[in-house]
Formats: sequence, C-alpha cells, structure tokens
Amino acid sequence: MKKNKLILMFLAVLSVLLLAGCSGSGSDAGKTDENQANGDKTTTLDESLSGAALLSSLNFSYPDALKMTTRTTVANSMDTTSTTFTKGDNFRMEMEMPDIGKQITIYNAAEGVTYQYTEGQTTGFSFKDQEMTSDLGDLNLDEGVTSIDDIADVFPENVIARVETLDGEKVIYIETTENDGQNGTVDMRMWFSTKYGVPLKTEILSNGTLSMSSVVTDISADDIADSQFIPPSNVVFTDYSSMNLDDLTAVPNP
Repeated sequence: MKKNKLILMFLAVLSVLLLAGCSGSGSDAGKTDENQANGDKTTTLDESLSGAALLSSLNFSYPDALKMTTRTTVANSMDTTSTTFTKGDNFRMEMEMPDIGKQITIYNAAEGVTYQYTEGQTTGFSFKDQEMTSDLGDLNLDEGVTSIDDIADVFPENVIARVETLDGEKVIYIETTENDGQNGTVDMRMWFSTKYGVPLKTEILSNGTLSMSSVVTDISADDIADSQFIPPSNVVFTDYSSMNLDDLTAVPNP
C-alpha cells in the first residue's frame, strides 16, 4: 500500500506542476507498515543525535486515521490547498485547483482501485493496483522519500537531520541535496512531526531558489467515516488501468 499512496501523491503533485506550467505560459502523508497502530504516540527523542544516526533511532507509531490540510505554493505560479484523509490503507485527497475546481482522488483498499474526478462533473477515471505499465522504479515512487523511516537509506551520505521546534512542537528537521548535471542542485527540507510522523512543512529549492513549498495548516487523528473512501455513484469512471504513466498528461480532463 505504501507504493499506492506514493502514486497518489505523484498524481497530485503532477497536477499542480501541470497547472503551474499552463498558468506560466507541478504526503504519502503517512507510511503504512507493521508498526502502524491506532491512535498516536510521540516518539522518544535523543536530541544528542543527528544525521542518519538520529533517523535510525526513531520508532514512530502512526495514526490509523489521519486528516490533514496542506497549503502548497509553487513559486511565481500558484497556491493550492489540499485535504487528505487516510484510514488504514484507504486514502482520499481533495485538492482545490485554480480555474478547475475541487479535484478528488480516492484509493479504496478493499477494491484495490484508485478513482479521480472533479467535483460537480459526471465523469472521471480509475485504475487498478498492479496494472500500471510504467516502471515505478524510474519514477522513484517506491523509495518512500516522504517517509522518515526511509530517508536515511535513500540519502545515506548527505542527509542532515536534527531535532528542532516548529510552532511549539518538537520536529525532526531533515535536509537532503541532489546534484543533477542537467538541472543543477535540488535541496529538499522537511520538518517532520514527532506526533504524527508526517512532514508539517516542506521546501524544495532549485539552485538555491525556493521553487515549491507546502505547510500543514490543520491536522487531526480523529476517526474518519468509511464513506469517504467510496466513489460517488453519480460519476461514471473510465478505466485507465492499462495506460502508461508516461502518457498521464494525455488523459482528458473530466
């Protein structure tokens, strides 16, 4: 399910970047694994540690149900607000898209199907687990780069990590750098909640210039109704299960 949630995040970020490109002429929020438990629990922090040693010392318990509202800003392009709901392996994201409206993505774990549509429209598209034809390894979607448990493995040599305070809460600040001969240097900064195990703030810098940022404006671990993960009966979904993710931009807008 970790890979499924990362696919959804990829779709959401891609939607933002595509719209940003049009206007200028862009958290798997949580990780589901054996340590997942109901409720939330603050991890024990050893503030004397830093870097990969700090990350490997952490032992989070993730809320089974989590609701989170995030504001994302693409530099010089646009702002958008999204709300995500997770419950077990189920996922829902509602994203306000400028000039389009509220775009909704639902992953129903029991069905193994992802649905996406725009509120108020009567058509949308869907795809099933394990039937996307792109090589997910090429997209790095299975590396879990937004999971605090995996960052030390993905960036073992150059990860910066330390305990900080953000808005009165203890957080884990993480910074990574990647050098691309074509695009230059990309820095990613994240402030992970020690209570929920998700990034409360993220910044992406390209060659030292802030290109994208996101801030969680509201978060809670209250129970979420199962109906949030059921697609609406008045929307007709076209099955794109056999499509290649490389052709995602060719999918017509619902």
